[in-house]
Amino acid sequence: MFATSASARAQDATRPRLIAAIGMGTSIDRTGFVGNTETVPAFFATGGVGADWRVGAELAAFASEASGRFAGPATPIDRLALAAIGVVRPAAWTLAADDRAYASRLLRAAAVEVGLALERDGTTVRAGSRYGLHLGARVDVPLGPAGATSELRLRLAVRHMEGFYTPRITINDADVPIGNSTELYAAIVTVF
Repeated sequence: MFATSASARAQDATRPRLIAAIGMGTSIDRTGFVGNTETVPAFFATGGVGADWRVGAELAAFASEASGRFAGPATPIDRLALAAIGVVRPAAWTLAADDRAYASRLLRAAAVEVGLALERDGTTVRAGSRYGLHLGARVDVPLGPAGATSELRLRLAVRHMEGFYTPRITINDADVPIGNSTELYAAIVTVF
């Protein structure tokens, strides 16, 4: 069950709390869709350190699957990305860490993400890679009681990768430039 935060944190003051999340969402993508913007199913996972810190560090993974889901003349691509990000929690500078009010817990967990990402884009036979800037924002809604050493949260988030360059790949005899996409997702988060 959940232990009280004051006594458990005093005993385990040497280790920062870790965070792990897994979720599903959608990628809003134009690449290969002949002038249209489509929504593509996507998967998200993150893990990191410093769940209570003002600035934490995480690794974020993202994958979307568009190939085979859309009729021609669309030539969509699949995306697979890994990012090393800094997670900045602006309200953590102003709100006391021991404030157990629900609104304070919600605000302390709200964050923005900034980091570097590597993304592989393509189909099963043709692919290109690009580096870019990972940008994101999220709200972690607490689902458990205040003061617990382990927490369960629901994350509502947005992610965007701004590529440093635009690779081009050939799909079905068409030269397709790989553009940016934006993702919306929800995830189950555990803090321990």
